[in-house]
Amino acid sequence: MKRIFSVLLCALMSVSLWAKAERHTVIFDVDIHCQNCIHKIEKNIAFEPGVKDLECDLEQKTVTVTFDPKKTSVEQLIEAFAKIRKPAKLHTDSAESSAQTDTDSENKDVDAQTGASTPQ
Repeated sequence: MKRIFSVLLCALMSVSLWAKAERHTVIFDVDIHCQNCIHKIEKNIAFEPGVKDLECDLEQKTVTVTFDPKKTSVEQLIEAFAKIRKPAKLHTDSAESSAQTDTDSENKDVDAQTGASTPQ
């Protein structure tokens, strides 16, 4: 029984490492005024398809979104912000230097306009 459990555990771990999704991180400038604005963003944007992580910064008025580019794009995320009446645009640092991608073995840049990845 212990052997079967060990084999299944090893198989599960190897599948989870193999299936690691490509992720892009983008910073948006968003009109955030208070904690209620942050709550509204977290309640809605965090559940958009492909969104893996979301961090709001009230002081900087930015929202950092990590997402799966196979399920969503920068344009779709901007539209999602517009739906909740929180206009968003790419943060000036993100637009200049493109967001970094977290992949298994290599980093790629995200094109600020299309959300497509380009090899470094």
